[in-house]
Amino acid sequence: MHRRTVIIFKSESESTDVYAAELQHHYFNPIFVPTLTFAFKNLEKLRAKLQHPDDYEGMIFTSPRCVEAVVKALDTQELPGGWKMLHNYAVGEVTHNFALTELQQLFTHGKTTGNARNLAEFIIDNHDGTKDLPFLLPCSNIALDTLNIRLREDGYRVDACEVYETKCSPDLAEKMDIALKAENVEFLAFFSPSGVNCAYEYFNARNISMDKYRLVAIGPSTRRAIENKGLKVYCTAERPTVEHLIRVLINPEECRENLIRDSQASLLD
Repeated sequence: MHRRTVIIFKSESESTDVYAAELQHHYFNPIFVPTLTFAFKNLEKLRAKLQHPDDYEGMIFTSPRCVEAVVKALDTQELPGGWKMLHNYAVGEVTHNFALTELQQLFTHGKTTGNARNLAEFIIDNHDGTKDLPFLLPCSNIALDTLNIRLREDGYRVDACEVYETKCSPDLAEKMDIALKAENVEFLAFFSPSGVNCAYEYFNARNISMDKYRLVAIGPSTRRAIENKGLKVYCTAERPTVEHLIRVLINPEECRENLIRDSQASLLD
């Protein structure tokens, strides 16, 4: 059986090896193309906020990079213990696990939600604290306001602190030139709206049509970013895990069901 190549627009992380092993086990040839680069900022401002857990209801992490920003802001110091007594949330399993290992076993809720919209609804449905104090939300310069707006609509307060900038990787073009020379390139899998934008710039510059590939979105916001470029989404994985990615790659029927469900949900946004 020949292996079908899937180019995965995903930054290097501890989960990359897991993705590679599982995809290869299911007869895919994964090629990882780091799409984004990150630059941290406002860490002194974040450090000051972290010293006062009593001023907050908890902390919300929407990506591993947000956890990393907290680690860098602390600069070898431990996270004040008061945070462990609060209501902390993370958007996915990778982010949840990163907080556990890097922030002295800081436990977060919501790891099964997979995207900002679902996490906001999870907090609204399950939070058993008060709305008197704000949540601390470390975020990027291109963070979508989905979670922030939804929580505020329900009466929660959010202290958003921009702690890193996201830019297209300077190595993207070189790595893509190599990746597209692989045999049986069938899928392009995107993990973020910003990843879609960077890849789109590359294909436009090379005058290569993206329509010749099957475009896979991880999460509804990434799906919408692809559609906003006038491109067709082949399927959408509900959560950013290798299991969900493989499931939609090998099951076209589930792809169609996810697209229908996401389209209906977007009408309610």
